[in-house]
Order: sequence, then C-alpha cells, then structure tokens
Amino acid sequence: MAMERIEALSLISQQFPEDPVVFTCGATCREMVASGRRENHLYVVDSMGLVSPIVLGLSLGLEEEVGRRVVGVEGDGAMLTNLNSLATIGFLQPKNLLLIVLDNERYGSTGGQYTFTTRLELASIARECGLRTWMADDLESFKQSLEEASALPGPNFIRMKIAPGNAEVPLLLDDPVTLSYRFTRWLSENTAAH
Repeated sequence: MAMERIEALSLISQQFPEDPVVFTCGATCREMVASGRRENHLYVVDSMGLVSPIVLGLSLGLEEEVGRRVVGVEGDGAMLTNLNSLATIGFLQPKNLLLIVLDNERYGSTGGQYTFTTRLELASIARECGLRTWMADDLESFKQSLEEASALPGPNFIRMKIAPGNAEVPLLLDDPVTLSYRFTRWLSENTAAH
C-alpha cells in the first residue's frame, strides 16, 4: 500500500529541522501545518508550480552556507505546470538544492483529476535536465532517498509515489503575507545571508 502524503511530509520535516523547506499549495500545506508548524517552513498557498523557482532563488542566495540544504516539496500536478524550472535548475546547478515531488498521479487540491504522471516519469525529466534523481515507492526507499540526497551535492530530485487523496485536516487560513513574514524572519535570524 502506498504511503500517505501526510506520512511523507512528517519524514521530510524530521529530516530537515534546521533547513529552509518550501511547501506547495493546497492540501500539502494544510497537511504539513496539521503535522506541526515550523518557522523554517514556507507554505506557498494558492501558488501552483512556484515551489521550484522559489527554492532555486533561495539556493542561489544561500550557496555560501556550508552544510545548508534548501528543500522544495512539490506535487506532481504543480511540477507539471512549471517543468521549465527543472531546465533552469539543471543549467544553474545549485549544489544545495533538493526538490522532492510527492506524486499521487492526481491534482489533489482541485478534485483528484489524473495528471500526466500516470504515463510520464518526472524523475526521468529531471535527470535529463541535469539533476541527480531518486525514485521512491515506499517508506524504506523514501528514507534511503532522503538520506542519500541529503549527503550528496545537488541539485537533487526525489520522486516519491504516494497514495491519492487528502488527509482530513483543517484549512490553512493564514494570510500569505503573514506566512512569508514568519519564514523570512526565521531565515534572517538563522542564516548568514541576512
């Protein structure tokens, strides 16, 4: 049985407690907040496909921070809306970037319509763009992928297959400006690039 998104998010949060982590819109943000809100998390609500360019900018801005990883958590539908960002990441080769795509083959926030990942492999596209890739399909392979991708220079990309559906969690109704302010405050207090 495939891992639920909320379980994958919990593992990601545990793996990167001191690194900036940017989460995609909708159900992913809601489930992450329900699992435990953290100041090092940026919740990009209602902005499909923007996680990868945001983490690219953060990675470039924090490239002098030794040991610092910048993590983006994207859904397959959101990644498909901005595939050109993979080419840009591959061209610029930020060593501290890790992009994780939680692939349930659905547009989870808009009603569960199928995405093209029922026939396309996002990890193959990322690899062709110059990213080091991992493909995980269960808890153990995801844990191993997280550990390996954390230890190796990037840009790195993990495609994790998850079960379709959304966890029953409260809506995230915070103002996006407030969410951004909390994250930038954490960033300025916890990095040398302020």
